[in-house]
Amino acid sequence: MKKVIALFAFGSVFLAGCPKHEIIPAPTPKVELESSFIGIVNGSQLELTQNVDGYYLDATKTKFIQPSPTPSLATYYANMKSSNTLVSIRVGLGSLQFDGSANSDPSLSVFNNFFTTMTTPTYEANAYNGFEVVYRDGSGNVWKSDPASTPQDVVFTGIVQESDGSGDYSKFTCTFNCNVYRKIPDLSTPTPLDDSVTLMLPIEDAVLKGWFKR
Repeated sequence: MKKVIALFAFGSVFLAGCPKHEIIPAPTPKVELESSFIGIVNGSQLELTQNVDGYYLDATKTKFIQPSPTPSLATYYANMKSSNTLVSIRVGLGSLQFDGSANSDPSLSVFNNFFTTMTTPTYEANAYNGFEVVYRDGSGNVWKSDPASTPQDVVFTGIVQESDGSGDYSKFTCTFNCNVYRKIPDLSTPTPLDDSVTLMLPIEDAVLKGWFKR
């Protein structure tokens, strides 16, 4: 009986001395998202950088869901903005077609293919089937690009699709030149609220680095 007790005690000491192996979960993939804007707006250089003066990129979208077989539409926006100042610059690109009756969002392959084929889009109002620029100045006035304006150009380069636990992204560098416009009441007329004057600002050598989110 003593031998059995001694053997049990030895076994207990041996088991107690075994180190416990910590299970370390595999690292979660994280997409590196960097954003910035630089360009000449109305003759003055404007530079907006992520995490400087509160600037960040706000990636949003609008969807128009249609019953099948009519394709649903999605338009994507990348807005370089700040909570500390009114100045912002936003680009929009649309319209991606997808089956909205099957899913509320396009598939990842459709999302990716749309941006890799829309590298030199035409300018369109509200980015419907094309590209739009919206600039907000320091007074909060909103200026928009016009499809009829000339000259204007845009090209998307460095398009890379990446995904992580927070979403699917199409990263890009967007280079463009265009004029943006806004209307104000014509105070020289008897009915200024009915008549308007169109003001223009040129945006030159603009480069926006950012992403669209599915």
